[in-house]
Amino acid sequence: MKYTQTLDALIIGAGPSGLSALIKLKKQGVHNVRILDMSQRIGGTWANNDYPGLRCDIPSEMYSLGYAPNPQWSRTYAPQAEIQQYLEGVAQQFNITDQIQLNTEVTAARWQEKEQLWHIETAADECFKARFFIPATGFIGEAKMPEFPGQSEFKGTMFHSGLWNHRHDLSGETVAVIGSGASAIQFVPAIQPRVKKLINFQRTPSWVLPKPDVAIPSPLKGFYQRFPNVHRLVRETALLAAEPVLPTFEHEPILRSLSHPLGLLNIRRSVRDKTLRKQLKPDHTLGCKRPMFSNDWYKALDQDNVEVVFKGIERISQRGVIDSDGKEYPVDTIIYGTGYAVDDPAIYQRITGRHGETLADTWNGEPRAYQGMAIHGFPNLFMMLGPNSHSLVGSVMWTSEHQGIYIAQAIRKLLDSGEARMEVKESVQKNFNQRIETRLDRMPIRPEICKSYYLDAKGRNRFVWPEYGFNIKKRLTQVNLSDYQLG
Repeated sequence: MKYTQTLDALIIGAGPSGLSALIKLKKQGVHNVRILDMSQRIGGTWANNDYPGLRCDIPSEMYSLGYAPNPQWSRTYAPQAEIQQYLEGVAQQFNITDQIQLNTEVTAARWQEKEQLWHIETAADECFKARFFIPATGFIGEAKMPEFPGQSEFKGTMFHSGLWNHRHDLSGETVAVIGSGASAIQFVPAIQPRVKKLINFQRTPSWVLPKPDVAIPSPLKGFYQRFPNVHRLVRETALLAAEPVLPTFEHEPILRSLSHPLGLLNIRRSVRDKTLRKQLKPDHTLGCKRPMFSNDWYKALDQDNVEVVFKGIERISQRGVIDSDGKEYPVDTIIYGTGYAVDDPAIYQRITGRHGETLADTWNGEPRAYQGMAIHGFPNLFMMLGPNSHSLVGSVMWTSEHQGIYIAQAIRKLLDSGEARMEVKESVQKNFNQRIETRLDRMPIRPEICKSYYLDAKGRNRFVWPEYGFNIKKRLTQVNLSDYQLG
């Protein structure tokens, strides 16, 4: 196999994380870097996902990179198209578009011990060598399609919300929506007015809190444009204001007393049917699953053309969906709002470390890393937004930004040291994860409380960062080479 280029670093993913890594590497003087992305546009998940109603679920000011503020957000919770355009603009602003190769799927990445290099192959039979390999594919890049008996027999239209079929017109149809998570609460209100009937299957209701989403007036946008330092202060204040929420996750009675009344109020003010109100009340503590925010989810479920089924699904028939009681619901279209392959995306099967094991085999259902990035057994690899990277109260953009800073510093230090490789020490990785687990054990994110994608195959929380968001910045400001075995 012919390898066409040797790079200092190769990044997979042109979303916020991949862009952040490339920008910070260039700042460190590391220019021989390329991003590969299988999408047609820059933006990562915001380029791949475009279902109706999609928008960020944290305030827009928090959903930007600190070194690239956006004073032109239209609303306090920005829609998908604006976020994708913002990320495209970031790439243009920092002059990195010519280092991004789109429509390119990575099929294999293998560490070669003799060469001390990563070998990366693509679906188009391109081959690259790289000193460093940075998977930055995020955690909602691969749609998770459930497998129900009889699925292939269905005669109607069927698709996942993450792969929305825009060619298919839902007007006047009877539509089944399977799921009630973060995607469903956005697209259901968007499609409900134009379908004949919508049947939502949700076995376990989740907490949905009110969303303070309003239009941002033009004078305020102009003010931010004129005074960028004030705008940065607003962003920092928004991030800081979220921090006091974290301690409540370690004290369930306090968390329930503060959040549950707000969630119940959102149900009562939106749902007229008293029976439906009771059925929509979750039976778990808020925080065990991802907290969600919407002003129109409950209103949509209360409409005359909507039926909510609180039962499991036994199978899919030729005509529709059959629930666990054997009742059939004939439909024209089935939309799966069933989330993403968070715990075992395909990329884990494609990365092979120095022991000849794939990342999926090494983790064996229990993802673990140091600082959410460095993995023992995988030299010169930094995974962005890896295990325990996701702040409960902060912004994923904040994490991406500071992981990019850390990775760029680490690579610069190794290049300056004259060494060829760095691999996190097993003891360092183990101690880091033990500390994280001790903190997580005090939070209501456990298998006995609820079923959540926060939890891995063994019931351990490998998703959430259990400390303050600003601790991420503190921990990732400096790279300690003593944490790594150099060679």
